[in-house]
Amino acid sequence: MFKDFFSNIKSSKVRLFLFFLFLAVIFWFLTKFSREFTTTMVAKIKYENIPETAVLAEDNPSSLTFDLTANGFEILFYKFKRPTIDIQVSEYYSKENENFIISDNELARIVKSKFNRNLAVKNLSVDQLIVHLDPIVLKNVKIIANTQIVFKNGFKATDSIIVEPDSVKISGPAGSLKNIEFVETELFTAKNVDNIISDNVKIANPGADVVSFSPKEVAIKLEVAEFSQGKIMLPVEVINLPPNLNIKLIQKSITISYESSVNDFSTISKENFRVVCDFSKRNEDENFMIPILEKKPMGARNVEFSPKKIDFLVFK
Repeated sequence: MFKDFFSNIKSSKVRLFLFFLFLAVIFWFLTKFSREFTTTMVAKIKYENIPETAVLAEDNPSSLTFDLTANGFEILFYKFKRPTIDIQVSEYYSKENENFIISDNELARIVKSKFNRNLAVKNLSVDQLIVHLDPIVLKNVKIIANTQIVFKNGFKATDSIIVEPDSVKISGPAGSLKNIEFVETELFTAKNVDNIISDNVKIANPGADVVSFSPKEVAIKLEVAEFSQGKIMLPVEVINLPPNLNIKLIQKSITISYESSVNDFSTISKENFRVVCDFSKRNEDENFMIPILEKKPMGARNVEFSPKKIDFLVFK
């Protein structure tokens, strides 16, 4: 019984001691943090209301530091909730100047406006804030069709792919657009093609620096035809041969092979070709000449010669 009584007294004393200790801590905390302190604060700079005719350059300051004098509670609050300095770009920007400057007094006013009362703000890390802007410009660039086309056996394109319109107007920072010379379409794929290709395809995003581009879509067209191979034989024609010199050609004729669309094949004859060997451009060490194609019909493609060189003998 006495043991329980003394235990209760001891427990009461401990609880009472802890209670007064807690009160002492509270009074110390209130007394300590009611005083004024000066500490260095770091604030993030946020640029707002940027005009549509410009964008921020990459080298603008993103933060600044300053000394703030306030009581301990306010210091703790702003340490946990990092202040943000809002710069209203439209209030200072003009089209005539790409950059603008905010003086130290104006910058101090903006910083002070972020706090609940007129706290002391001193020793800003910059004497003035210089903001750089990059003007938005327009530029016309070429459109290149990005395609993967597999033709049916015997079929080929008769000409280059046509893109309509062939250019796009892009807008963005002048510094970024100067390096853009063309834009591509999104990938267009087709397999086993044996007929004309005519389709619409979107333009691929030119990049993050491009603010806008127009048009967003273009038409592509590719003429396709069936092709056949042809061969003709022509006598070797020598030009620029000195009048007092006689030569004997080892190969007196040359075979010309070519490709042509089936529609044009019947219109091609050997009269449409002219292949010559220029004696003035001969290989004097080994006595041979290289055939030169001087004329061919519009419908003939991938023209090749056989033999590739013409050997000759010289008679004096």
